[in-house]
Amino acid sequence: MNLQEFAALKAGDKIRNEITQSAGEVTEAAPGGVRVRWGTGPEFAYPVNGTSWFHWSKVDAEPEQ
Repeated sequence: MNLQEFAALKAGDKIRNEITQSAGEVTEAAPGGVRVRWGTGPEFAYPVNGTSWFHWSKVDAEPEQ
């Protein structure tokens, strides 16, 4: 994920950590960063000036059938 993709995240977006192969959901987005819930665990805050999100990718919604 690059800075523009990180800045475009919004609540409800699904993400995947490519290093740990874990899935999460953005629960809150603000100019300074985002909060993510990984699975059923607690929320974690990730600031824009951090590096954890470099390994994320946004998961596109699957088309409805």
